[in-house]
Amino acid sequence: MFISRFSIILLVFSLISHFAGAQETPEYRKNAFSINITRCISNELNLSFEKRLSVRRALEFNLGLIYINDPLQVFAKTWANTQYFYERGFAARVHYKIFKKPEDDKTKWRDYISPGIAYKYLYYNNQWFENELTDDNGVTYNERLFQHRFRSKMSLEFIWGKVYEMNQTFAFEFYYGAGLMGTISDRYVVSIQPDDRSPKIITVNDHDKSFYVRPSLLVGAKLRISL
Repeated sequence: MFISRFSIILLVFSLISHFAGAQETPEYRKNAFSINITRCISNELNLSFEKRLSVRRALEFNLGLIYINDPLQVFAKTWANTQYFYERGFAARVHYKIFKKPEDDKTKWRDYISPGIAYKYLYYNNQWFENELTDDNGVTYNERLFQHRFRSKMSLEFIWGKVYEMNQTFAFEFYYGAGLMGTISDRYVVSIQPDDRSPKIITVNDHDKSFYVRPSLLVGAKLRISL
């Protein structure tokens, strides 16, 4: 009888300890999802998943769907690199985050640094583009190219960031940084209208493949949801 009652008491205490431990608040949230506000309002629907490895270490996996933002495309029509806003595609990024130990335990700000890698695939289908030229008499005219393009972009990135924790679930994240990007570009020119003052169109089927490296700047803001 004593053994039976003792076993029942142990079982009750085990159940109480289990449920009490399950209700304890963890020291930090181990997972977080975020939406990149800056990229979403430009031309990339962008979501991230962050996995905390420890209090001060995390891995962030990032995916983006690149779309054509019609108002931005019209606004940038006269820019030198206007074709960028005609592209669709996708992006993938991985960053390793190292959080700085806060000097004040009560602060809602968390600073971090984050090296990472990124990949983008971009394309646009056959369409007309214009290049403004000037003839020998100083008269301006347009050369029109009917073309399509595919681009692969690979980059190394380094970011400095700040996270403002509104509460245990929601936070804002701000970041800036720089990168080094290598681009493989395949451009196919199908037809040319050498002078838009003349209806003559020439079929060329010209393929131009190039590789170049350029620096890049990174800046943005995210809305985070921690779980």
